[in-house]
Amino acid sequence: IENKVLKGIEINKQQRYAFDEVVLATGHSARDIFYLLHEKGVKIEAKPFALGVRAEHQQEVINYIQYHGETDNPYLPPAAYSLVEQVDGMGVYSFCMCPGGIIAPCATQQEEVVTNGWSPSKRNNPYANSGIVVSVEPKDLPNYTPDDPFVSLNFQKEVERACWIAGGKTQQVPAQRMTDFVNGRISNDFPKTSYQPGIVSADLNKVLPKLIANRLRKAFVLFNKKMPGYLSKDAVLHAPESRTSSPVSIPRNAETLEHIEVRGLYPCGEGAGYAGGIMSAAIDGINCVDAIAKKYQVV
Repeated sequence: IENKVLKGIEINKQQRYAFDEVVLATGHSARDIFYLLHEKGVKIEAKPFALGVRAEHQQEVINYIQYHGETDNPYLPPAAYSLVEQVDGMGVYSFCMCPGGIIAPCATQQEEVVTNGWSPSKRNNPYANSGIVVSVEPKDLPNYTPDDPFVSLNFQKEVERACWIAGGKTQQVPAQRMTDFVNGRISNDFPKTSYQPGIVSADLNKVLPKLIANRLRKAFVLFNKKMPGYLSKDAVLHAPESRTSSPVSIPRNAETLEHIEVRGLYPCGEGAGYAGGIMSAAIDGINCVDAIAKKYQVV
């Protein structure tokens, strides 16, 4: 970048290619890109994101709740759910619900743990899991200053490290039965879970920041009113679910989709803060290509 104009890209500090336009489409966990852009003087900003736990039930429990007891119908697929509540001024909601799914370890750096979920095509595992997350605004964080682009990212990293320590500094994660979490009790034992590295009993009320834990407790009680039986001793909370979306945005012009200060740079997708999943990221990629084509009057 020279004089706020993109000149090309450099790969591994060895090869350089001249381009007038570059679509920057990294994922929301590519933290090195945020640090690189900041180092190069390219404007980035802290943005809202969400953080919480991944809750796992037996799939048959979710089927029973959602199908009102009718669980023997062979034509009914494994049931999903979608939940949302406002708790103390912040949204708490289910994210990436995986019927017949598996909880997977998804850390991207040393000394952190991260959980996420996925479902095989047949949705035939005995578990149902979902992220249950609390919306986080940068201004609500303890170390917030308006000019710090990393305040949300640093909060995310602190939670992931705290959970890594609570889990024994391995890829095991701290966990708690849902009812024990709500009632402030340590879980003495657990049902089987799909998380293969294993779980460690911990009081997530102490592991997670209060602004997260307090709202989660209240949300589970409210969710149970919508789905009676959801708040269950056999449901297990795995912490953390922290990569719902990027904690940093790379700002761009709303019309040209170029970076607001760097001509020829098109921040795109999840890593730039303009998508929250596979489909929305793909659509944003199409929008960026269309913007470049329009610039050259191709369309």
